[in-house]
Amino acid sequence: MNDPIRKKKPWMETAFFYAICLPLVFMFFLWACDPSSTGQPLSASSIEHSFDATPTITPQYIIFRDDFNDPLDSAWEWENEDVSRYRVTQDGWLKITGGNKSVLNGGKQSNLLWIALPGGRFEISIHLKAEPLFDYQRAGVLLYQDTDHFVNLNRGYCLQCVLGGNGIFLEYSLNDQHGRYVTAATASDLYLMLTVEKGAISAFFAVEGDQWQYIASLKSDIPFERAALSVTNDTAWNNGYDLIGMFDYFEIRSPTRIAPTPTPGLFQQASSKMEKFKPNKKRAPRLKAAES
Repeated sequence: MNDPIRKKKPWMETAFFYAICLPLVFMFFLWACDPSSTGQPLSASSIEHSFDATPTITPQYIIFRDDFNDPLDSAWEWENEDVSRYRVTQDGWLKITGGNKSVLNGGKQSNLLWIALPGGRFEISIHLKAEPLFDYQRAGVLLYQDTDHFVNLNRGYCLQCVLGGNGIFLEYSLNDQHGRYVTAATASDLYLMLTVEKGAISAFFAVEGDQWQYIASLKSDIPFERAALSVTNDTAWNNGYDLIGMFDYFEIRSPTRIAPTPTPGLFQQASSKMEKFKPNKKRAPRLKAAES
């Protein structure tokens, strides 16, 4: 007489195989296809960028970063330090109050904060808050060799410049080429970035999120060795309103190949000779000075 249990046993073995082995095969397939399982870093284009105090850019890209917690990183060096006109706030911002002289005009600018730059290709980015109200106040990041060789990306005010008034300015003097790119902008909280590679320096800005806007690229074979955070009134004619620059972080990183949005239509280039920054007392600023 045939045993009914023996007739069911092959079917039960098959069911056990599919129930146990197939999920294991599927899990192995997922593991094999995961690019992070290889032990190699993800490509730069796959990294999600954010621009708060703790960006998601992975550590292997970061060369140097300071979130401005007291004390400042020892890599920094002050020039013409005035301790009464800068401080680190409790919530991690470096606050610099501008003086009336500018290094771009050969002046003895106070509280320039310098750092040595790496060689090769890299990116510099900052998170900045500044509200310039008078000619020719500006705050931002500066690549500098001397008064004939510099690149300055800043949030500034220049009523006499192209698209006069509030704006984002890319000023440069490189190998006897002088000029300025500018667009009208009133944002007081923004991000600035310079990318440096062989033969070119490119500038970007973002007002919110990762919406980088491309400003311009400059031909340059100058191996800039240092950069600075710079805040200046650039004139004593400011009705007692000194520009304050608030820096949330400063970062140098390897190129991340950020894909910016197209160049805004309002960007223009000034004449080949940059206008000299001279106060024009006949033209009042568009905005009133805020209460200190």
